This record gives sequence, structure tokens and C-alpha cells, in this order.
Amino acid sequence: MVVKKISIGDDAICFELDTDVQEIKIRAFSPAIREHIELGTYDAETEGSCAYIPRNAFGRDGLYLAYELYHRGEKFTGKSYAEEFTMTPENDYPYPPADTKKGLQINPAMIDDAISIGARHCAYNVCIGDLMQTEPEGCILFRHDGRDYYFDSEAVASCDRSIKQMSDVGITVTLILLCTKNWPLATPEDMYGVLLHPDYVNDRENEGGLLSGFNVITDEGIRHYAAFIAFLTKRYTDTAQEHGRAVGMIISNEVNSHWVWNNSGHKNAEEISHEYTAALRVACQASVEVYKNMRIYASLDHFWTGALNTRETEKYTGSRYLLENLSENANADGDFHWNVAFHPYPENLNFPDFWNDKTATEDNDTCRVTFKNLGVLCDFLYREENLYKGQRRRIILSEQGFNSSWTPESEILQACAYGRAYRAVMEIPEIDSFIYHAHGDNAGEGGSLNLGLWRRNKDKPGFDAPKPIYYVFKAIDQCDETGRCHWERY
Repeated sequence: MVVKKISIGDDAICFELDTDVQEIKIRAFSPAIREHIELGTYDAETEGSCAYIPRNAFGRDGLYLAYELYHRGEKFTGKSYAEEFTMTPENDYPYPPADTKKGLQINPAMIDDAISIGARHCAYNVCIGDLMQTEPEGCILFRHDGRDYYFDSEAVASCDRSIKQMSDVGITVTLILLCTKNWPLATPEDMYGVLLHPDYVNDRENEGGLLSGFNVITDEGIRHYAAFIAFLTKRYTDTAQEHGRAVGMIISNEVNSHWVWNNSGHKNAEEISHEYTAALRVACQASVEVYKNMRIYASLDHFWTGALNTRETEKYTGSRYLLENLSENANADGDFHWNVAFHPYPENLNFPDFWNDKTATEDNDTCRVTFKNLGVLCDFLYREENLYKGQRRRIILSEQGFNSSWTPESEILQACAYGRAYRAVMEIPEIDSFIYHAHGDNAGEGGSLNLGLWRRNKDKPGFDAPKPIYYVFKAIDQCDETGRCHWERY
């Protein structure tokens, strides 16, 4: 006997089997990785090859739970999750179309400038530690899965202002969800305990632990995380757009380099993928009942089979290995609609001429995937085992930029690199956006990088002037009098 599919409806959960059944018992568990708490057993109603239980049969929303099935006392499945969502969502409008792939990680103080140069996609950081609080004072009350949660009113209002200003002019906003507080000034320990990954290690002396992994380890952690996702989805996909609109969520940052950007302690590729699969799955589950077309993305850097440090296998891995494990985990336990947010920086971030990258080759064992060999990522995702219901998963390039080094020549090369990269992106339909990083040079970026469209002042805060890349960015998706787009000239 095999479970073909688990479907979640508004009121009931359906377990579709490969044969007519009777006397089926359903056992449910918390989805937390380490606290797989048993929540009870329920006698299912059966009809033909389907078994049914109420969605709240175990006193919690069955949307999130893991299930085992028993027939006449004998277990015939491992733990598995719902993969079909038939509930009626609050919001059912299509994912908004865009007439360009041009995007920018917008400086919140320079939104008007981003609008003027035609940015139509943006990735916006949201920190769980800024929003979620333990006490109701000064907070928005949010009820989720039978529990009350509190979201800081001022922090939420700050998000509202930026998201609404961007989305009101047609910018497609994707949220980058980070497990920390006051990024990048504070450490993740400044959050209250249940939000922090239990295995988090602060190794800032060696650039480790800049961000924590989301706590999908404990039952309380995963319930808070699900409430965080549900709150953001409800607030930013409402059809009235009172607070602005955001239709995508990137879960954490560059998870294959997890020691730095998703710190969950010492974990190999299989272990970190197991946890990250849970984080992505819960994000899909928590968002789908509110807005069924929310896009959930896995965040990966440019290492493919290489790694930031190949000797430290419990700190860093390649994107390919994480994706292989993610796909295998999802297919084994109930697939869901995850997508990819990739960062194809040049092999050496100091030099923008990615077309000369030596470690970015066209084979699947390449060390890196940069703008030189984006097809490697696409070919991998096009494989049958990596599709979702026969369809290719979506790709966004959510963070990547090109360096300049205070000379006119380097700034011209930076602008040329952007043009050539944009052309490479336009040749791949599954890439929905190319979100450039950064709006302006940041003096603390990577030690000495100047990735911005705006040149920073050397000896005081603020920006000096736009660089040549600024004008290429502005024109890149525009057509001349012959109908030829600017990107086609690179």
C-alpha cells in the first residue's frame, strides 16, 4: 500500500492511496527537526482509495504536520507532508507580470532615484528579530494556528513605508528573510531565544555567524517561524495593498556558505539541506493558504561544486550539492514549490570581467556558476527529477554586482560587465529578474569593493556622483529608433 498524495483542503485532509482501503489510522507529528513530537492518532474515514481526517484533528493546523499511516496496526509509510493544497486562499490573483528583468537592491533613502532609472524588481531585507517580540506592548497582535504572536509596530511600519513606496509604482518586491536583529549592526543573539537556531555559533572573528539559520529545530521555533511567514504574507499580499505588496520570499542568504550566512552549527551538506528543506517547506505552507502564488526561493552563492573553504566541509558546501539534497528531500517527503535565488558574482569579486573566469566552465562539475556559464544552473533545474509538477522552477538573480576601483577605466569595465551580464540573462526565459547589488558603493562591502551605481565619497559619508554603470543600467532595457534594445549591443 502506497500513499500517492496528501491534499490539504479548507476543512479536511485527504490521503490518496493506490488501493481501496479500510481501517486506516493517521499518526501526526510536529514538523520540527529535533522535536518530532507525536501529537496523537486519529481513525480516518475511508471512501474508495481515500482516507480523510479533519484538518484540525490534532488540535493544530494539519497544514504543517508530518504524517504516518497505519493499516490494521501495521505502519506502511514513513513521515510525509501534504503536497497538494486545495484550500481557498484569501488572495488568488496571478503573480504580477513585469515588462523587464531589471532590478536593484534599492537604498531605502534613494527609492525615487531607483524609480527614475527604471528599476522594476527589488529584494528587501526583513529581519525576524526586528519584528517578532515576546510581549504585546507596542505590538500588532497576530493570531496563527491557535496562538497569539506579537509584531513590533514601529518595525512593521518601517517595512510598510519602503515596500509600499516601491510596489505602488510597479516595482515587484521580493523579501529577503533573515534570522537576526538590526542587520548588520547586531548579532543574532540579540533576538529572543526561541528565534535563534539552537546550534548557532558566533564566530565573527572569522566572519562566521553573521546570520543565524531559522529555528526549525524545536517545536516552538518552527511555530514562531510559521507565524512570521504567515504574518508577512497576509500583510503584503492583501488585494487592497494598504501596506504595499510583496510577492516573493527568499529564505535566508547564501545557505551553501551556511557558516557565514545561515549559521546552524557544524553541519555537512546533507544535514544543512535537511534543515533548509524544512524552512522552505514551512514557508510554502504558511504562505499558500493566504496567497497561493507566493514564490519561495532558496538562496545560493556562486560556488557550484567548489566552496568558500573546501577543507571545512561542515561549514561550507557547493550549491549543486545543496540543491541535489533539497530536491531529493522534497521528492521523498512530499514535493512543494521551491524556486532558486542565485548570486552569480564573478569568480573574483574584485574583477568584473566575468567572461575571463577560469573556474566557470560549461560542465556540471564546474567549480562556480557565474554570468559566464549560467546555463549550468538552468540545465540542472531542467532535469526531470528537479521539476515541480512537470514545470521548470523559477530563477531570480537576487544579489550580484561588479567592482570598480576608483579609475575611469575600471568604471567603464564595470559598466560593460553589467551590459554583458544582462544580455546573458535575457537569453534564459526562466530567469525572472536580475537584481543588481548595489545602489551605491558601500565602504564596508567586502573590505574594499565598490559595486554601486553611485560612486561613494572617499573621505566623508554619502555619494559623489553616478558612475558609467548608472547610465547603462538606466538604458539597458530601452530600445532605440530601430527597435533594438540596448542590451543587444553587448
